[in-house]
Amino acid sequence: MPGNLNEKRPVMVKIRSEKLTTCRVAADGGEVGLEFIDASGVAVRLDLPVEQAQSLVMTLPRLLACALQQKTGDEDARYVFGLGEWAIESAKGEACLIATLKTADGFEVCFGIPFEACRSLGWNLLRAAETHDPGEPETACCRMNLN
Repeated sequence: MPGNLNEKRPVMVKIRSEKLTTCRVAADGGEVGLEFIDASGVAVRLDLPVEQAQSLVMTLPRLLACALQQKTGDEDARYVFGLGEWAIESAKGEACLIATLKTADGFEVCFGIPFEACRSLGWNLLRAAETHDPGEPETACCRMNLN
């Protein structure tokens, strides 16, 4: 019977990571693993199916922004990663281009950008670059609304 007071509930296990030690991918590509040292010095591994890892990757940037906003009291605060390299390539059989953005320390993300969005993005980037005052602090340039 749901809600029965005698029913045992699963116990939440809380792991406080002190250090990320290893990241791995299963041989079949179906799972990723993150290995940590917890607060008591014990090695812990979290294995995630690729679908859950994708959900985690999609969630973490928003969680980081929320944490930074709470920490600073600035609702506009967000983590910004410096661009190291970028590449644009065609997507076979798709009506989009693939934009790959990389940081100098190895973080990489790829976006499939529909052609209309490519035109708009390109126009806005060009406009922002042309109107940027080189004497203006870099942060002011980064806050420009493009849409």
